[in-house]
Amino acid sequence: MQIDFASSGGFANLKLAYRADTNTLSEEQAQELLSFIKSADVFDLKQDDIPSNAEAGAGPPDVISYRLSISEGPMQNTLWFNDVTAPASVRPLLALLRKLALEQKRKGI
Repeated sequence: MQIDFASSGGFANLKLAYRADTNTLSEEQAQELLSFIKSADVFDLKQDDIPSNAEAGAGPPDVISYRLSISEGPMQNTLWFNDVTAPASVRPLLALLRKLALEQKRKGI
């Protein structure tokens, strides 16, 4: 499975990115990611089901915006949301991806 994640915003306006192929990760890390992706039902989410910023209210100035693209074979889904509009089912996945992106950034990868 291909994962392409980006986030930006917050007080520091930190820009993060994380790209991975679960086939090249350690088995433990791949299983963790796949479990979070399955729990989030990413392939079943539709962008139209996620409230826009206007519908949800703009939120505080420290809101973080996210882009998440997941693909596996012919299945692909790209979603955009922020801390306010992200569905509850996706939030644990976003937290994990943000943590992995921060680790990569610290290592200079």
